[in-house]
Amino acid sequence: MKPSRSWILVSVLVAGGALGSSSLAAQSYGDQSQVLTIGVTQFHGVEGAQSVIDSVGYLRNVVPGGSWYFLAPLNLPEGAKIEQICLYADDSDPADFFYVQAYLVVVKLAPGGESPAQVPVPGASVISGNVGFGYYCSDALDYTLRGRVDVDNDGALDAAVHYLALYLPNPSQNALGFGGVRITWRRQISPGPSTPTFGDVPAADGAFPFIEALAASGITAGCSGGNYCPEAFLTRRQMAVFLAKALGLHWTD
Repeated sequence: MKPSRSWILVSVLVAGGALGSSSLAAQSYGDQSQVLTIGVTQFHGVEGAQSVIDSVGYLRNVVPGGSWYFLAPLNLPEGAKIEQICLYADDSDPADFFYVQAYLVVVKLAPGGESPAQVPVPGASVISGNVGFGYYCSDALDYTLRGRVDVDNDGALDAAVHYLALYLPNPSQNALGFGGVRITWRRQISPGPSTPTFGDVPAADGAFPFIEALAASGITAGCSGGNYCPEAFLTRRQMAVFLAKALGLHWTD
């Protein structure tokens, strides 16, 4: 059975979950791989989907013969590069010849809310076969989340958000179960612009993209005369400004 590509978000909320609530594990600001865990409690039913959480925490579709979608927000920062999606699934009846599928969709933000138009991200999916309980992964997706995407393919960038979609059929006796998703991702440094911001940091400089990222983020405006002064010493005063801006440090008391 193949998933439909046209849905409308509805407010059907499922409860429980084998992997618990959505969380970031090993969170840091380095460039190493990190993990986002999305439990079944984070998924909302689509187009009247109905589900139950079984005794071991697996979400199961309860509409006999129905194939339904569930969506969960993808709580990752803009620029996050997704490397792998892994799906926990349980098919207790291998004779079904159905499958569970998890994949990314991008949704256009419209005035007053989200557009019903949702576009699957090519290649960003993982499918479980009809082989009993398993852990299925799709590697090297090489997809980077952006806050602006041409969702409706009209050549213009739209404000957009990403969701993880779950396709969960129910061929017989709630045989197919879904236990959660783990997404491996890493932070990236933005590529430098075509025209250097600072006269003394050309594109050929090894630190060019890093310095440009600081400038684009408002963390530094350089030294003077349109230069960055890359060889100048850094004072403790300047270090405090850089760190506070980079980390967004703020307190109310």
